[in-house]
Amino acid sequence: MKVNKVKSAILVGVMLSLFVASSFAVNPVKTKSIEPFFTLVFKTNQGGVRPDYGNFLKQHLARIGIDVNVVVQDWPTFVAELIVFRDFDICYVGLSGGGADPDFTGVYNENGSLNLFGYDTSMDWDDELGTGKNEWYMKQGTLIMPPDSEERVQHYWEWENYLMDKILPLLPTFSPKSYVVTWSNLHGYNMTDGVLQSWGKMWWESSHQGQISTDELVITDAAWSDLNPLTQDDTSSSFISSATMDTLIWYDADLSVWPHIADSYTYLNDTTIQIHVRDGIKWATDPDGLFTNEYLDIYDVYFTFYAWKYVSNDKQLWDWIEDMKIVDDKTLIIYVDGDPTTPENDPYAPSLPAISTRILPEHYLNQTQEPDGVTPDTTHPSWTTFSTNCFGTGLFEISDFTEGVETVLTLRSDCWRLDESITNDPDLNWVERFGFDSEWDTKGMHQLRIRIIPDLQTSLLEFEAGKVDIDGVTAFPEKRDQYQADPKYTIQSDTTFSYGFYGYNMRESRQQMGDRRISETNPTLTRGLALRKAISYAVDRDEINQVIHRGEYTITDWPIYPKMGIWCNPNIIRYNHDLDKAREYMYYAGFDIGYTPTTPGFTLIITLSSLLAVASVTFVIIKKRK
Repeated sequence: MKVNKVKSAILVGVMLSLFVASSFAVNPVKTKSIEPFFTLVFKTNQGGVRPDYGNFLKQHLARIGIDVNVVVQDWPTFVAELIVFRDFDICYVGLSGGGADPDFTGVYNENGSLNLFGYDTSMDWDDELGTGKNEWYMKQGTLIMPPDSEERVQHYWEWENYLMDKILPLLPTFSPKSYVVTWSNLHGYNMTDGVLQSWGKMWWESSHQGQISTDELVITDAAWSDLNPLTQDDTSSSFISSATMDTLIWYDADLSVWPHIADSYTYLNDTTIQIHVRDGIKWATDPDGLFTNEYLDIYDVYFTFYAWKYVSNDKQLWDWIEDMKIVDDKTLIIYVDGDPTTPENDPYAPSLPAISTRILPEHYLNQTQEPDGVTPDTTHPSWTTFSTNCFGTGLFEISDFTEGVETVLTLRSDCWRLDESITNDPDLNWVERFGFDSEWDTKGMHQLRIRIIPDLQTSLLEFEAGKVDIDGVTAFPEKRDQYQADPKYTIQSDTTFSYGFYGYNMRESRQQMGDRRISETNPTLTRGLALRKAISYAVDRDEINQVIHRGEYTITDWPIYPKMGIWCNPNIIRYNHDLDKAREYMYYAGFDIGYTPTTPGFTLIITLSSLLAVASVTFVIIKKRK
C-alpha cells in the first residue's frame, strides 16, 4: 500500500511536469501563406525553366511571410544586372565547365569576377588570419601540396561546410543529367567514360537496321571551328582535338589521376614539378607530309607550356609557371609560383589539372620564330593548317572532312595506345581502364564518323533511321520513355559538370538579405544570415524537381559540382525542405510568424517539474518514516 503511494506520487509528479511543459511550449504555426513582412526582388533570364524557378520561389516564401517580385529579363540585361547594377535580392544562375580541381577562386572570393553574391572579408573577418575566414580557406586550398592529398581533400570539405553554414551565399538546386540512347547491340560503351575512353572496349554484336558498317561508330555534333587547343572555344572543336592529341596525365571520370604519355610526374617540393615522358610515343604524320618519323620528346612539352603561357587565348591561366628547365630529352622541371606578387615562390595546387593539357607538335608548329628567337611565329602556314587539320600522338587522325557534312577520324595503327610493350606498364592499369585486350583487333572498330547535325530533332530522326549509333535524348523525355521500353535500344545517363542555384545578394545595400546586424535572439547569427537560412529551408527543391524535371535532376547541396566526387564533403550541411526550421530562422532574423524558441525553456521546465516529482516522492518517504 505504501509502495503504491510512492508510485502515485511519482505519477502525479510526471503528469504535473508534462502539464507544465505543455503549457509553456508553443508549436510553430502551420500555415501555407501569411501576410508578408517585406518584398524581395528575384531576377533571372527568360527562356527555359528559370522563370518557373522564380514562380516556385514566390509560392514557397509566401509560407514564411516573404513576398517575391519575379522579374524576367533578356540575357544581356540579366548579365549586366549580375555584374554591374546588382539590383536584386535573389537570382537564379548556373555554373558549368571544368571540374578537375575544387578551387573556385573567382566565384566565392571577395574580388572574384563571378562573385555575384557580394561576399567581402568584413563579413567574417578574423584578426589572427588577417582576412576573412572564407577568403583564407580559398587561398590556403591552393597552397596545400600535393594537390591530390588527403590533407587537401579534408581542407576543402571544411571550407564547403563553412561557406554553406556561416556565409550561405547561395542555395544549390540541381545538377542536370544528360541522357543518350544507343542501339542495344553495341557493347562496351560507357557514357560516363565517354567515347574516347570506351573505344578499346566497344564492339558490335551484329548490325542494326540502317547500319552501313560494323567497323565504325557514327555520332553527331555541331560544326567545329578551330582545332588548335590554344585558341579554340567550343566543345565540338575540343572533342576532335582530344581524339587526335594526348595529355601528359589523365583524369578518369571519378577524378582519379593517372600517368599517360608522361610515365611520371613528381612534386620535388611544393614549388617544383618534374615531368618525365615515355619512350616510343610516335607522332602522327603532319598534313603536309613533312615529318613522317617523329617521336615525342621533352621539347614538345616545353613548347606546349610556353605556348599556353605566351601565345594562347588564356595566358592569364598560366601565370603560375615561373620558369622551366629542360634536364634531358625526356625530363622537364617546372618552377611554380602561385603568387607572383610575393618575393618567394608560392605553391599552386591547381597546377596538377593544368599539366593535363594536350601536348602540341613542336617540330611542326615551331618551324620559325619571332625576332626574339624563342616565341613561335604564329603567322607561319603550319599554324593555319593545324587549326583546320590538327594531329598528335592520340588514337585517331583526321582522314576526311566535308564542310557542313561530316568529319571522319581513322584509328592510327601505330598509336602507342595499341602497343602492349608500352601499355603493359602496371601503373596504367590499361586494359581495365581503356580496354584494347588481346581480342580487340578482331572485333573492335577502326573508324569514328562525326556527322554535322546541330539540330537535335533531325539528329534523333537519323538515329531512328539507323544512320547514327549514339545520340543525345536529354531534351526528349517522352522519347526516352519510348526507347526505354524498346529492347532495340539502351538508355544511359550521367550527371553533368554543372549546377544551378538561387544566388543571394549579401551586399549591405540590400536591406534584408545583406543585414549585418547581430540577431537579437541568436547572437551566433547576423539577421541577414538567419534570413538566408530561412529562405533555404523554405524552398522545396524536391517539389520543383518533380514538377519541372520529372524528378530526373540530381538535387545538390555543394557549392561545387556534385560530379566532383571525392572533393564533395559527404557531411555537408543540407537545407532540405523544413518549414519549422524556416520559421525558426525567420524568428532569428527578427520576424515572428508563430515560432517561439522551445529548447532552453523546455529544458528548464522539465527540470523544475522533475524537482516537483522528486519532492512528492520525498514527502511520501518522510511521511512513511514518521
